[in-house]
Amino acid sequence: MRPLYDFHIKIKNLFEKEIVVGGVVLHKDTRFDDFDGRISHAEIVGVPEKFGTVAEIGDTLIFHHHINQEIDKYTVSEGVARVSYDPENYQGQSYAVIKPDGSVHMLGNWVFLRAESQKKEDNITAAGLFIGRISKEDRQEAEVYCEGLGTEEIGIKKGDVVHYTKNSDYRVKLPSGDEVYRCKPSDIVYVKIA
Repeated sequence: MRPLYDFHIKIKNLFEKEIVVGGVVLHKDTRFDDFDGRISHAEIVGVPEKFGTVAEIGDTLIFHHHINQEIDKYTVSEGVARVSYDPENYQGQSYAVIKPDGSVHMLGNWVFLRAESQKKEDNITAAGLFIGRISKEDRQEAEVYCEGLGTEEIGIKKGDVVHYTKNSDYRVKLPSGDEVYRCKPSDIVYVKIA
């Protein structure tokens, strides 16, 4: 099968099913939070024929979490799903390609920013009852992890610290374990000067 406009990926796992705590392996139940622990990367088994990309069969594609949440909608055949590729706007679900040597190449005009660790505070009532954790809002500031199309014209490069617009930081976990925000160059407001 030769995809014309989409990537085809080989799906092994949709979610991280285990976590290790103090040397003990725990199995996760993803029914309660299908965003947490989703795997947003897979091996490319077909590249879009109608678009030129740096991607090749065997590379790893970084993609949007909708693939995990609606796998039936994106399934092409047993174990293979399609991921849309639109290099110019938010409708494209393909963000980057990781080559076998570990180098990251952005697709279209996406940019990766190094994500801050998520800060969570215990939510405890006045009576001392623990009722969960609350995520603290990020500062909207991050280091450029990987540049994409359009970053050169606004003068940003890997390692720069930038400020981005509210709600433009969508968190993605890379196969290396690094967490990044994906955004567009137009989401970057300014470069911080040391």
